[in-house]
Amino acid sequence: MKPLDGGRTGQIWRDGNTIIRPSGAWTPTVHRFLRHLRSRGFLAAPEPIGISGENQEIVGYVAGRVCENLGDRSIGSERMLMSAARLLRHFHSASQGFLATDDAIQTWMLPPQEPREIVCHGDYAPYNVTTAECEAVGIIDFDTAHPAPRLWDLAYAVYRWAPLSGASHPGVISGLDEQLRRAELFCTAYETTAEERQQLPEMICRRLQALVNFMQARASAGDETFVEDVAAGDAQLYLSDIGYVQKHRDRLLKALLQLEPLPAAEKAE
Repeated sequence: MKPLDGGRTGQIWRDGNTIIRPSGAWTPTVHRFLRHLRSRGFLAAPEPIGISGENQEIVGYVAGRVCENLGDRSIGSERMLMSAARLLRHFHSASQGFLATDDAIQTWMLPPQEPREIVCHGDYAPYNVTTAECEAVGIIDFDTAHPAPRLWDLAYAVYRWAPLSGASHPGVISGLDEQLRRAELFCTAYETTAEERQQLPEMICRRLQALVNFMQARASAGDETFVEDVAAGDAQLYLSDIGYVQKHRDRLLKALLQLEPLPAAEKAE
C-alpha cells in the first residue's frame, strides 16, 4: 500500500485501484449516496466498496491529478475553471432523488441546511477535484456531504475557485478584478440563474460562517483535528474572507450580474 499526501497524511492509503481511509458515523450514509450517484450514471465519484471493522472505509480510486495550487498553469486555467463548474452541475443533477428514496437512517458529518434540496458535496474545492488534460474529471472526499440547497454548494465552490480572498491569504495569486472575472465565469459555466447570482454573495458569507461555527464547536468538544485547525488560524482566515466578501459585495454583484465590463486579469499586489 502507498500512503497518499493531503490533509490527513499517514491516514489515507492507496492499494491498487482502491483507497483506504478513516470512516465515521456518517460513512454508511455517504456510501449509500455514492451508490445512488452511480445508479444515476455519475461515475466521477468514488465507488463505495465497504467499511471495515477497524473504522476504515474502502472506496474506488478516482484517477487524475489533484492540485489545490491555482497558480499552477493547468489548475488555474479558464478551461479548468469552467470544466469544474460543469462537473459540479452534473453532480448536483445526479444527486437529486436520494433524499426522497433513501429509507435508512441518515447521518451526516455537517448539519443539514434548509431547504434540503439535494445532497451537496460540502467541500468542492480544487484539492477535492481530480483533473486530466486541463479539465476536471472527478470528485473525491465525500465526508462533508450533507443535505442543503444547491446554492449552498455553489457558493462555497465559487469562493474556492475564484478564490474570493484578500492578497494576504495564503495561496491567493490574483487581485480582486481577476477574482470577480473567475467567479462570473464559474457561474456562467454552471448555468447559474440571475436570481441565484443575486443571492450568491450573502450565501457565501452564510456558508463560511457555518463552517467557522462547526469548526469551533468541534474544537470545543475536544476533536483534535479541529483543535489543531483552529489553533493554526483556519477559522480566523474564514472570518477574514467573510469580511472581504462583504467589503466587495457590490462589485461582486455587478460582476455576477454583468452590470459592468470586467477588466483583464491582474496579479495580486
